[in-house]
Amino acid sequence: MRLPPRLGNNAQMTLASSPSLSLPPVLLVGDHFGYPGGVSHGVTTYFRQVLPALARAGVDLTACFLREPHPAADELRDHGVSPIFLSASKWDPWVASRVARIARERRAGIVHSAGLKATIAGRIAAHAVGARAFLHVHDLHRTGNIVGTLHRLLARPNDVGICVSQGVADLTVRDYHIVPDRIRVIHNGIRLEDFLHVAPDARSRVRSQLSIAPDARVLAMVGRMHRVKGHHTMLQMMPGILRRCPDAMLVLVGDGPERNAYEALARELAVQERVLFLGQRNDVPEILRAADLFVMPSESEGLPIAAIEALASGTPIVGFDVGGMAEVVTDRRNGRVVPAADRAAFIDAVADTLEDPALLRVYSQNAVVDAQSFSIQGHVSSLLKCYAEAAG
Repeated sequence: MRLPPRLGNNAQMTLASSPSLSLPPVLLVGDHFGYPGGVSHGVTTYFRQVLPALARAGVDLTACFLREPHPAADELRDHGVSPIFLSASKWDPWVASRVARIARERRAGIVHSAGLKATIAGRIAAHAVGARAFLHVHDLHRTGNIVGTLHRLLARPNDVGICVSQGVADLTVRDYHIVPDRIRVIHNGIRLEDFLHVAPDARSRVRSQLSIAPDARVLAMVGRMHRVKGHHTMLQMMPGILRRCPDAMLVLVGDGPERNAYEALARELAVQERVLFLGQRNDVPEILRAADLFVMPSESEGLPIAAIEALASGTPIVGFDVGGMAEVVTDRRNGRVVPAADRAAFIDAVADTLEDPALLRVYSQNAVVDAQSFSIQGHVSSLLKCYAEAAG
């Protein structure tokens, strides 16, 4: 399948700010803002950063989430975005009509949806009010037969598919039934300044707080503790890494349903003294600055925000070649990308990099440079360009 070139994250904001450009009101629909219990993940970070930026750019924006309220949404309200939470059950058959009512009340001309259930509800709502449907696909999860059939029945030729990576584009055409020439690849963006402007003493201060030796070689992993993120694989690789780098420490940031099982696995593998489970943290930029290497042994990734954050921190990355990983990590430039599920190659890539301080410095310098392609401003500008195409 031949796809159009990606819009990228470097489009000019002047497109959106032009007084001659009038964008229709936008209803953004998401499955959820975060997980129960206040657990945050990559999508939480995305919404917290992108929605206020869209509002600042002048978009008449309404944000609606199908599930229950999440405490991290308070940050949106602080920036003038008041999200609507529908608190719907997992498969509420009437939730689409509620979304359609909101779209009609807000006179939405674009319904921009993200998530397995939200894309169905968003497409139905767009049909009901005569709006354009934008489906934003963040991952590589298959829709399944029933949901895929619904998408096929709801699909219209002018629906737009926004994909976080080229790796997601084929799935979006196949499972969401988006016409190939309506695919737009827009890489995720982050607030780079949060990671570039970290206190100079962060590395020594964080290591002291965590009782990590100043000269220890530290691996960091940030993400929700779910099997797809590969924590179990990382723990199982730690004995091999420690055989080559006995002073290595693995710092795990994040929480989730598998945490107790992973803590038990660390004890079973006798690596519990070399692994720190930190849970959710508000100082991720400082922790990344304290690390030597960022590890991503994921089974699946659309486009990993955590990896972009690591780049911006100047922390090289070792990851499996899944989804959009290779669109963030350039092998032997800002880290290493190894074949998916090849544990031996992953262990060697980690150890080889840690054992070569000069190479680590080069990767770190390149990481900061490469991170500039993933700014939140560029990402939002690309979204605005898509909206403008629809308005035209």
